[in-house]
Amino acid sequence: MNVSNPVHTHAAKIVAEYHRLKSLSELTITAETMMMFHQFLNLLSNEHGSEFADAVLAEPAIQGIKFGIQQLFSQASSLYERHWAERIIASQHPNAVLSEEYPYYLHYQRATALEINAIQALADKPTQQVLMVGSGALPLTSLALANSGFTVDNLDISAADLSLGEQVCGGVAKNQHMRFIHNDILQQTDLRQYDVIWLAALVGDETIKNNILQHLFNHMQAGALLVIRTAFNLRTLLYPSLTEQHIAPFQLKLKIQTYADNFHSILIAQKPKQ
Repeated sequence: MNVSNPVHTHAAKIVAEYHRLKSLSELTITAETMMMFHQFLNLLSNEHGSEFADAVLAEPAIQGIKFGIQQLFSQASSLYERHWAERIIASQHPNAVLSEEYPYYLHYQRATALEINAIQALADKPTQQVLMVGSGALPLTSLALANSGFTVDNLDISAADLSLGEQVCGGVAKNQHMRFIHNDILQQTDLRQYDVIWLAALVGDETIKNNILQHLFNHMQAGALLVIRTAFNLRTLLYPSLTEQHIAPFQLKLKIQTYADNFHSILIAQKPKQ
């Protein structure tokens, strides 16, 4: 790889950091491994322009490790959420641990607020009941949605993560009414009750995501909205991404690509009214 070119140089750094993470004897949540992951994630910042990002993504060495990066990030994200969920559950002051110690608390508050504001602007009627697909062990989005007055159902394919998420919500939001559903979204058919469905970024690979979109379209009520968390530019190395071309026959209503704070990108679509 020619490192005299900025694109090659950046691609080489990504490859090197990925192999450094892969060389760990065990993936655990420690200060050292978190520092390594932060260094890696900084290389994939949204602040890089699209032309530069496209050139880096086109590098053969990057294409060769893309799937491996997504697998590694998914594994690390799950471990990280479980680590913090267990800390919150074990604490006598769960709200303080969540709001004052968890590093990404404000990030989730701001990101979900952006989505809620967009939904309220786009919806034809007041939003009441919502479903979070892939709520996970640390359902911060669901908590933010509940705090905004929505009735929230949480769905996850992992029984262990769903149980942790229910315990977290029980500790920090005792008066919030939520349901917790252990199921594969592709087996969940009673979706007409939801005004809005949120689809987490790490739910499934690209093929599974496309199958999920078709399933949601078949079972959602006409006029309901779908919030898809996705990625663009170098962040597509972390998440199996969806674009507006993937979401038909849903109608795209809003596309948000953020260039700050490494926010996920957002697509909001609607099942056409009948």
